[in-house]
Parts: sequence; C-alpha cells; structure tokens
Amino acid sequence: MSGKEHTDIYTIPPNFAKEGTILSGRVETRNAVEAVLLVFLLFQLLMAMKLSVRGRIYAGVILILPTAIFAVIGVQGESIFSFVFHFIQYLVRRRVLTVPNGQYRLKRSRRILKKQKKQQRREQKRKKQGGVRNRKRSQRIETEIETGEKRRKRRTEEFKEKTP
Repeated sequence: MSGKEHTDIYTIPPNFAKEGTILSGRVETRNAVEAVLLVFLLFQLLMAMKLSVRGRIYAGVILILPTAIFAVIGVQGESIFSFVFHFIQYLVRRRVLTVPNGQYRLKRSRRILKKQKKQQRREQKRKKQGGVRNRKRSQRIETEIETGEKRRKRRTEEFKEKTP
C-alpha cells in the first residue's frame, strides 16, 4: 500500500470552536461568571464570620470550593441560576392530584349534561331547518333554471328577428 492511498480521518470534537465558552470550550462563559459571583459572595460571608484563620480555611474548602465547582459544571446543561429559577417556578406552580370530591363531581356531571342538552338542541334545530333549507334551495335552483331557459328562448327569438 502506498502513502497516496492512505487517508487520515480526523474526528472534530463537539466543543471545537463553540461560541460562548472559555478554556478551550470546556466551560461556558455564563457558568464561569455565575461561579465567580457565587464565590465572591460566599467569600464575603466567610470573611464576615468570626472564625480563626484555620476555621475560615476549612469552611472555605468545605463550602466555597464545592459550590464553585457545581456552579461551573451546571445542572443538566443549565447554569446554576437558571436551574434555581426553574426549580422555584416548579415549586410555585406544582399541583397535587387528588381524588375528586363530591362537589367537583356534581359540577362536572352538570357541565356534561348541559353540553349534551345543547348538542341535542342543535341537532333538533338542524333537523327542522335542514329540510326547509333544502326545499328552498331546490325551489330557488328550479326558478333559476326556468328563468335561464326563458332568457335563452327570448334571445334566440330576438336573434331570429334581427337576421334576415
């Protein structure tokens, strides 16, 4: 096999030249900015606490470092703030499905009966007007046919009178 026949195949990674990322496409810019904000806020809270230097270091390693890593990685492709926002939105809007009570069942059955009666009235109205409408339409078509035939006869007579 010669060198000309051999072709190299290169696989392009999915994060190649991806916009909105830093560190060679490993970290999204939004996640990095959110991580910096969280670390800054937590660092300010840590400095406000009355702990020894060793206690602050331990607290920082235990609290700030995992929070920063979690914020950089994100949650299921979302940034940490958007995840928290969607979680709060879920908590506010969630519904608990329970067995319907008697009052709900009563209202539902009334609503169903009302719909059925309305549909029956419509069908009865259609049956009454359906035949009348069709008769009127058929009569109108017959009169149009008659007037068309009369018009045709009149025109043929006029044409015969004009021609020698």
